[in-house]
Amino acid sequence: MRLQDQQLARQLMRLRSDINKLKIEQTCHLHQRMLNDATFELEERDELADLFCDFPLVSSFSLSTPLKLIGVTKMNINSRRFSLC
Repeated sequence: MRLQDQQLARQLMRLRSDINKLKIEQTCHLHQRMLNDATFELEERDELADLFCDFPLVSSFSLSTPLKLIGVTKMNINSRRFSLC
């Protein structure tokens, strides 16, 4: 009985570890997609600014709402204080 308890405990620990790894991978993929979207948005603005000289000047580092919601700020992007997975 004690051996079965230990085996079950090991199995539950492995499952917990696997679930945490999957959560981390999912979060990294989500953040990578949001960073790619932000990069694309900035590149698109730069291209439009080059095409239209009378284009109203907008801060090139204004962030999309999803990035603001997770706490990515202008300082984070400029100083690269975030990590990519």
